[in-house]
Amino acid sequence: MIEFWLIAKIYLSKSWAFIKKYWQIFVGIAYTIVVWVYFKGQTDKIKEVLKVKEDSHRKELDVLNGSHTAEIALRDGALANYHEIIAKIEKEYKDNKEELSDKKRLEIKKLVSDNDENPSNLSKLLSERFGITHIEGEE
Repeated sequence: MIEFWLIAKIYLSKSWAFIKKYWQIFVGIAYTIVVWVYFKGQTDKIKEVLKVKEDSHRKELDVLNGSHTAEIALRDGALANYHEIIAKIEKEYKDNKEELSDKKRLEIKKLVSDNDENPSNLSKLLSERFGITHIEGEE
C-alpha cells in the first residue's frame, strides 16, 4: 500500500511540473470547452434568427417579383396601345393622302382645261400652287 502512495506522489509531482511548464495548453483547452458549452445553448437562437432573416428575404423577393410582373403587364399594355395608335395614324395619313391626291388631280385638270391655250401661264400656276419648279422656256 505504501508503494501505491509513493507512486501516486511521484506521478502527481511530475504532472504538476508538466502543468506548470505547459499551462497555456490547459488554459486553451479549458477556454475551448467553456466556449463550446456556452454557444451550444445559443445555436437554437441563431437558427431562429437565420430563419426569420430567410423568411424576410423570401417576402421581399415575392414583392419584387410581383411588382416586376405588374410593370411588365403595364409596359405590354402601353406597347399595345402605342401600336394601335400608330396604326390609326398611318391609316388616317394614307386616307388623307389619297383624298389630297384626288383633290390635286381635280384642281390640275381644271387648271389644264382653263389654260390649255396658254402653256406658259399653266406652268406658272402649277408652280405657284403645287411647288413645281417653273423654268421659262425660250420662245
